[in-house]
Amino acid sequence: MNINLDITALIPVKANSQRIKKKNLKKFAELNLYEIKLKQLQKTNCFKRIIVSSECTKVLNVANKYGFETHLRDKYYSTSKVPMSEVYSHIASQIQGTYIAWVNVTNPICDKRIYEYAVKKFLENYKKYDCLLSAVMHKQNFFFKDKPINFNRSPWPSSQDLEPLISLPFAINILERKKMIKWGSCVGQKPFFLFINSLIATDIDDEESYILAEKIYNNKNLIKKLYRTINK
Repeated sequence: MNINLDITALIPVKANSQRIKKKNLKKFAELNLYEIKLKQLQKTNCFKRIIVSSECTKVLNVANKYGFETHLRDKYYSTSKVPMSEVYSHIASQIQGTYIAWVNVTNPICDKRIYEYAVKKFLENYKKYDCLLSAVMHKQNFFFKDKPINFNRSPWPSSQDLEPLISLPFAINILERKKMIKWGSCVGQKPFFLFINSLIATDIDDEESYILAEKIYNNKNLIKKLYRTINK
């Protein structure tokens, strides 16, 4: 893929995590989430540079072995007490690139195909939108604070008539670096949503999603079926 914009892939990796102890480095399938993501990104040809940001030198040494650039993050920005907005602004101010593609390691089913497709769609649409957000569409009945938010209790709507809600799995989000610094966010004001199959987008955030993602990852035939919709 020809790169017409200066897009830096940024992979944030903390050595520790709260809900699942050392989630990024814990054994997952044949390896761990971190190295699986590095292997997936090694196969891409859509980023000008790929940088791993971590407070842990052991994590960064692994990135060097895979041929990636590294950013040693101040440990302050890897604690749960720091607002994520500060983390976005800090890291973006420390690295190069006109645009940053924020890529998390906790979406193991997302591979080269998702990243190259995302960059392709971003290149096609960046003049009309200020960011690209990986997204999942949900056509289900949702409540918020005891009130329905996308349907009425009566008359009861058909499921196909429900107003869909959109969630962000944070598999890949692309935003101009200067705006990330200014806003402390990887979400812009006029987003282009890159809709991904919900199973492909599976984000590991707790033990249940960890188990689900590992089962999907190990089922190669299922993954082939899920990816048939990409580029269509």
